[in-house]
Amino acid sequence: MVNYCLALPFLPGGTEVARKFIEENGTTKEHNEFFKIAGITQECIWIQRSAPGSGAPDLEIVNIETDDLNKMLKEYATSSHPWAIKFRKFVSEAFGIDLSAGSSPPLNEIIVDWRESR
Repeated sequence: MVNYCLALPFLPGGTEVARKFIEENGTTKEHNEFFKIAGITQECIWIQRSAPGSGAPDLEIVNIETDDLNKMLKEYATSSHPWAIKFRKFVSEAFGIDLSAGSSPPLNEIIVDWRESR
């Protein structure tokens, strides 16, 4: 099992695009079907507000658990499943990222993975 986390800076208006997408497409039958196909077992999403006056964009923080990270990324980029098509459009509008361009964003590097010994 892979626990993958990423932070994506919103384009102007992207926070509202994200809220609308989740309202219309989050945890629907299509969503659940696609997640099963992509091998996703859990997803948590947060909106991290930037400090007032900083000029920095708000961020979407995503935490995903999957059995196969490469398969999951490929499904997001190439799947013809209706939910995946809607998701690619959302990612383009909210973050300016074209998932279908063929190259995925660089993968994150984990530098601390501490757990209490039991």
